[in-house]
Amino acid sequence: MQAGYGTRPTPPSSIDLLPARNLRYHERMFEQCVEEAAAAVAAFGAYLATADGATQIEGLKALERLGRHVSHLKLSVVADLDRSGEFDQRCVTTRAAIADLLGYHPGRARRMVAVARSVFPTALGGQPVEPVMPATASALGELSIDQAHADVIENLLNSPTGRRLDPGVWGGAEKQLAEWAVTCRPDELRRLGAQLLNTLDQDGPEPEDEKPQLNELYLCRCRDGQGGRVKGQLDTTTFTALSLALEGHRTSGDEDEDKSLAERDADALGALCVQALDQADLPIQGGERPHLTVIIQEQDLRERIRGATLGLGWATAAQIRQLACDCKVLPVVMDGDSKVVDVGRIRRTVDHYQRRAVAARDRGCAWWGCNRKPRHCEVHHIIPWAHGGRTDLGNLVMLCWAHHRMIHHAGWEIRIHHGWPEFIPPKWMDTSQTPRRKPRIPITA
Repeated sequence: MQAGYGTRPTPPSSIDLLPARNLRYHERMFEQCVEEAAAAVAAFGAYLATADGATQIEGLKALERLGRHVSHLKLSVVADLDRSGEFDQRCVTTRAAIADLLGYHPGRARRMVAVARSVFPTALGGQPVEPVMPATASALGELSIDQAHADVIENLLNSPTGRRLDPGVWGGAEKQLAEWAVTCRPDELRRLGAQLLNTLDQDGPEPEDEKPQLNELYLCRCRDGQGGRVKGQLDTTTFTALSLALEGHRTSGDEDEDKSLAERDADALGALCVQALDQADLPIQGGERPHLTVIIQEQDLRERIRGATLGLGWATAAQIRQLACDCKVLPVVMDGDSKVVDVGRIRRTVDHYQRRAVAARDRGCAWWGCNRKPRHCEVHHIIPWAHGGRTDLGNLVMLCWAHHRMIHHAGWEIRIHHGWPEFIPPKWMDTSQTPRRKPRIPITA
């Protein structure tokens, strides 16, 4: 009977109460899971705060792995909501909803949705469809890479260059990028990926009528007569030549530590002009190293060298080994009264042709994440020359100054494997000591 005015309504049955009870149960479970996860993270943070350095390093890696797990879970939830049309029913796009819900910049939300759609199964006509980027999806699920890597891969493959690739070539590129992502930072992966796609896209974009590039340069003297301003525009060839010349004259000593890049480039331009006025040749970057005179006591030489005097002061044996990796060494042995006992002959450790061979193989710094050119690099003996290492291609590797110094002091090891340099990290960084190696861009598709 329908309840009317003054009539007591019929109480709901127990069956009618089940949805409400289930809702309250799920709400309690949701809150409990969030509280337990937050408590576990807080407890782990309190433990790390009082741990030693080695434990904190391991804890940092563990936190990164947990962060990747959370990131992967967020992508999964976004993919589920997008696939089910949950936001469409609320009259809002997925990326707009994500931006509002999580407080993301719209660009970040758009990238997140794009990655989620590429690495999780989708539905087409009610039928499940495999992920667009299966290799990336697998690496992401294994926590070998994070969302930033997947974002780079998705962005590269959906660029105009990536969309021009044939489906088979596109799939091979996606697999290669996913493999590189395991050992590369996102910025390194972006650079290597762009090189890979440009190599695979042999035809390139449709030709267009290009406007001729013009060279313009204006020199404007300041009104007070103190210097002036330079303004202009250069074509590709001239700009490249100027950039290389400035790099050759750009200083990086302690006296320039507080100078900006623009200030150092201005100094380099001045030095370049002065040298041109003097009609001198440009210096060879990374070519023949300075002569290094090492002065040691005869007793130290017999007992085993602990240090020596250089032209500018005292240096430890470790510093001498680093400086002497790729230079001309002139050993001068002196007795206790500072009299010269013996002057050795100058011995060139790496000649010009060997350097060219190493540069052709390593293409600059051989460190897997470094893009320094050969002119900014030095040649390092894998087995030190003082320890019997030979000066041949199988015992040489090209390194920039920063990575050369790190190799000498941070515990890394180098080996030549199948003709290519590999770097083995110290155990404190990677307990498995998995070798790192610079990816090789194929010459042809």
